[in-house]
Amino acid sequence: MNIRNILVMTDFSEIARGVYASAVDIASRLDAMIHLVHFSSVVPAFMPQFDREQYLESIEEALSSEASTHPSLTNANITPHLQRKHWTRSRQRALEEKLEIDLIIISPTGRDGIPLALLGSFADRVIQHSSVPVLLLRPGRDATTFNPQTVLVPHDFYDPPTTVLPAMEMLAAHFDSSFRFVYVYQSQTYNDDPVRVWIDNISHSGGAGTQTVEDRFAMLVRGPLAGLDATLEKCQGIPALQAVQRAKDLPADLVLIGKLDGLCGVARHVVREANCSVLTVPIPDGET
Repeated sequence: MNIRNILVMTDFSEIARGVYASAVDIASRLDAMIHLVHFSSVVPAFMPQFDREQYLESIEEALSSEASTHPSLTNANITPHLQRKHWTRSRQRALEEKLEIDLIIISPTGRDGIPLALLGSFADRVIQHSSVPVLLLRPGRDATTFNPQTVLVPHDFYDPPTTVLPAMEMLAAHFDSSFRFVYVYQSQTYNDDPVRVWIDNISHSGGAGTQTVEDRFAMLVRGPLAGLDATLEKCQGIPALQAVQRAKDLPADLVLIGKLDGLCGVARHVVREANCSVLTVPIPDGET
């Protein structure tokens, strides 16, 4: 996972500014450039053209000042970018491509401090539609820096963790992270698909000559996870709920999880409910 360009979203609120110090620290560790981006609000159609231009120019000046004078952004390689139209999925994707963005960093609330838990919040939409990894930063035990010592990795072990492996290697190299894989097997109470329950139970118990989850994890440790500090735990219940609970119990500094385009299932619940930072990595087409 080679990160050279980091996009940091801001709406000039103190909540958005809360990620600046961590973003600068991350960029410094990775030798990356920060692109500070603000999407303009919808400009009323009745506003005269001259007033619109003045309005946008004032925002552009404010963004430039933010990048150069905010205490958390001093001595950092930062380029401001005002998007003169309101946010849309296509505009975000186009910006990611234009700036060759490798990572987006965002606070856990949307525009005007709207909680992420509210459906349709700005942060939720950014994560949902991003084509690159997104780091949702939540204040932790050390609120001034991003220090993911313990990383929780929910995984079903049906396939190797190829989507999140590059992120794991990056975190281990630059932050000395350790990784706790969590496998959640479901009972009939939580899953009305008897075939899936049967497969889960066989994998859990090692019956019928099937490789257990422990066997699969051991193969990963000898293979793609070689050299990483990775351990495994298993629990029973609903995967989305258990992932959030285990992140709280450890406690984890970060949850690392793959997400489908559109953000659904376990990833959606973790993004909205985990009490720590979450790094989502898009799952490429064909790997689902």
